[in-house]
Amino acid sequence: MNFIRKTIVISILLHILCAAAIYSHERPGDLKDDGNIFSNQALLNPLFDKLLKLEKNKQGKVNIVHIGDSHIQADFFTNAIRQALQQKFGNGGVGFSFPYRLIGTNGPRFVRYTSNAGWHSLLNVSPVADVGMGLSGIALYTSAEDFILQLSPTDGYEFNTVKIIYPTIEPQYKVSVTADALVSESAAGSVTASGYKSHKVRSGESLSSISRKYKVGVAQIKKANGLRSNTIHPGRRLKIPVRTKVVPAKAAKSNIEKDSLEYTDLVSKPYYSSFTSDTLIERVTILPAQKQAMYNLNGFVVENNHPGVIYHSIGVNGAKITDYAKYPLFFKQLPILQPDLIILSFGTNESFGKISDSDYIFQLKQFVDEIKKLNKDAIVLVMTPPPSMFRRGRTNTYISDYSIALMGLTYLPVWDLYTRMGGASGISAKGEYARMIARDKVHYTAGGYSAQGQLFASDFIDAYTNFKKNREN
Repeated sequence: MNFIRKTIVISILLHILCAAAIYSHERPGDLKDDGNIFSNQALLNPLFDKLLKLEKNKQGKVNIVHIGDSHIQADFFTNAIRQALQQKFGNGGVGFSFPYRLIGTNGPRFVRYTSNAGWHSLLNVSPVADVGMGLSGIALYTSAEDFILQLSPTDGYEFNTVKIIYPTIEPQYKVSVTADALVSESAAGSVTASGYKSHKVRSGESLSSISRKYKVGVAQIKKANGLRSNTIHPGRRLKIPVRTKVVPAKAAKSNIEKDSLEYTDLVSKPYYSSFTSDTLIERVTILPAQKQAMYNLNGFVVENNHPGVIYHSIGVNGAKITDYAKYPLFFKQLPILQPDLIILSFGTNESFGKISDSDYIFQLKQFVDEIKKLNKDAIVLVMTPPPSMFRRGRTNTYISDYSIALMGLTYLPVWDLYTRMGGASGISAKGEYARMIARDKVHYTAGGYSAQGQLFASDFIDAYTNFKKNREN
């Protein structure tokens, strides 16, 4: 009996020591003693090296894919990061896009979608169903044999390349692409008919925001003003080229007849087809290639022909790690985005399911392992979830436990959003983010999400700058 008791005591002590070793880390505080902002920051060095080459050579793209729950689907959080990184490294395009408006839910509006048919949807949070659930985490499908789906860029988000993602190895669709009737960015130097407008740079403005305001490309503004970088300062006056029509206006979308469309040859690979235009694309029209019982789409990717960062955002309201993981097609389609960095933002919905920190870490590791199978060169970074509360103002201690567990990992870089926001006290009555959290004490206002995105972007750029200084020394 004494031997058994001693064995049990030793086992308990070993368990406690192991747990302490796993979950110990330095909090709170933005910087550790070694100057690192991210836990395991050295794991980000290959990515920083790619960004350094992009910044120096002004060639190529760096793809960042941010995957998560409702905090991500709204895109307020991710768009703040997107704008900051693209302002520094160049705007390579919007990236992943999904027709959220067609199914009556919230999401980014960088691309306009219209259709003559009704589309059905199913979220990955629902029980498993055979509906071609893939990269978007939302199945989009219709049985209408004569459907037409059109997408076009909103002002300032023009693109030259479009990828159509679907759940089959063989292509399902035929596509008609209409080139932009406006002067393309490659022909920027020929815009002289209407001259230039003058714009005085205001505080907080960027070349991207100015380009959207005047509906002209960033490259055109830089060329007109002899700019070699995207850096501009308040008070400077910029010459803004005036873009002019070079062909007559076209008929309205609703008047387009299918028989009048000219179809484009696509480059097709398993799960997607793509097309790249020499000029900006004004509209993409998608129709079924052949009759079938159901037509499924998993989303689109839109890019421009500029070097820079592409920041893909994929989020599903109410989703947990296990909701994405239960559909193998998600992992098969993820390489289409050619990710250099994959950011995971989960934990809020797990906490409301009262999942323990050890189970959460186990599910995360399984998910990361599946991602890495087909994306071996991609770096996976994890964010701790933001602070939240249960009903009646009860503190959500699960979030704190997840944060501690994540920061104790050694095989992934981690950014501690929970601590950066001050933990539970940050959303208390007198906390810094008290006015930025929604009434449900789970979600945040648009301004709250934007503030979170700016926190990450600032830390990310600071970490990159430190890497750059060390590399130069």
